[in-house]
Amino acid sequence: MGDWMHLDLKIVHRKESSQEIVALSGAHTLGRSRPDRSGWGKPETKYTKDGPGAPGGQSWTVEWLKFDNSYFKDIKEQRDQDLLVLPTDAVLFEDPGFKVYAEKYAVDQDVFFKDYAEAHAKLSNLGAKFDPVDGFSLADAPETPAPEKFVATKYSYGATEDKKELSEAMKAKMRAEYLALGGSPNKPLQSNYFLNIIIFVAVLAVLASFFGGI
Repeated sequence: MGDWMHLDLKIVHRKESSQEIVALSGAHTLGRSRPDRSGWGKPETKYTKDGPGAPGGQSWTVEWLKFDNSYFKDIKEQRDQDLLVLPTDAVLFEDPGFKVYAEKYAVDQDVFFKDYAEAHAKLSNLGAKFDPVDGFSLADAPETPAPEKFVATKYSYGATEDKKELSEAMKAKMRAEYLALGGSPNKPLQSNYFLNIIIFVAVLAVLASFFGGI
């Protein structure tokens, strides 16, 4: 993280207000800084020595995984040496243009949440191009027709709805196969006829395998 002058010039360039940068600074209520990566903070504190995650680093708040307004309270008081305070943090309560918002957020978490959400959305949308320009909403999407209700009987034998009659050619083929298996026009096959055929074929396969291996 650079010094405050560098940060301030970037803010002016992006046309962000003092209120927005104070609100965005409140994101430091989460996370920690590691000196081996940024050059800021202690290698470890009583709040970070046990993690979660990889232990170490220095946090801005005691509960550094909880998003609330404790960042502003802790920066204002600066009583805990185990909590990080960067120059860009301290200036929020030193500069008159920032202090009015930092003081407000320290006592009113709901206002901080509201302003942070708006500033974060604005920052995230910088340089973004939308098509359509005004964006879109899921509420504007066309309604998807409800899927057809599944009715098992509709697809079962004997269904009356949407039932298609067999062609005469198919009927003739089925009749020929029926007669070839021993049936007759006036006498239906016994219920276990096909089962007997399957068993017979299976026995033949077992015998062939047995004698073929001898």
